Amino acid sequence: MVFRVLVFAAALLSAATASAQCTGDGVQLYPAPGGIVPTNMRLLLEGVGTAKSPVLGLVGKPLKLVSTDHEVKLKVTKGWESSLGRATVILKLAEPMQPDKRYFLNLTEVLPNVSLLNGQVGAQPSWLSGKGPDAKAPKWVKRPAVSEGFIRRSPQGIARFVKLNLALREESPAFLVVKLSPRRLGLSPQQYLLPVQGNTAYLGHEACGGAFSLEDGRSYRARIEAFDAAGNLAPSTPPVDFEAPSAQGP
Repeated sequence: MVFRVLVFAAALLSAATASAQCTGDGVQLYPAPGGIVPTNMRLLLEGVGTAKSPVLGLVGKPLKLVSTDHEVKLKVTKGWESSLGRATVILKLAEPMQPDKRYFLNLTEVLPNVSLLNGQVGAQPSWLSGKGPDAKAPKWVKRPAVSEGFIRRSPQGIARFVKLNLALREESPAFLVVKLSPRRLGLSPQQYLLPVQGNTAYLGHEACGGAFSLEDGRSYRARIEAFDAAGNLAPSTPPVDFEAPSAQGP
């Protein structure tokens, strides 16, 4: 059964409003800098707007995490690419970090003059390593389901999102990889990354770019994988069917 989402054009929740705003050009790191991470963390680096091509250009180039007395080499591999001006690469650790140390990533060496959109301005992104590795896969407490959709109009254009509600038993930050297919044959699927914010993820696009292109009122099927900060995969879950919110209203 296709879930028909409701459109809220005026009074949006604050989280939904934030999701609808244009992110701007730059990079984002997941897990976000500043947190405590497992010693076998897997970093994700996203390029937005003009930073998309430079981030993709890092594939195969050497990077490293550095603490006061230890460094870990990173292997950069291709992750996912959006048709709306975003791309994410995966930074895999060659060896585990040592426990209880702060590790820094010097992005300016490879991406000079690129803004870090989810870190402290002017500071090198860093993480505090935890007590050890994370080898446990996340477990679903509540499988993903679309609860509502919204459209927001601005001078830049139209933002269109659906809200995914879900719950995972997982201590590390969690992420989704969504393969989104139109229900009409002959159209290519999209596949990209979605961070989980609490028990919520927003699938769609801002007015000036985003992760997924949603067409007005079109039916979609989303196949969703969840993984944690160490790359451990949750058990598979049934696909989610929904209709994108329409600018014409319900």
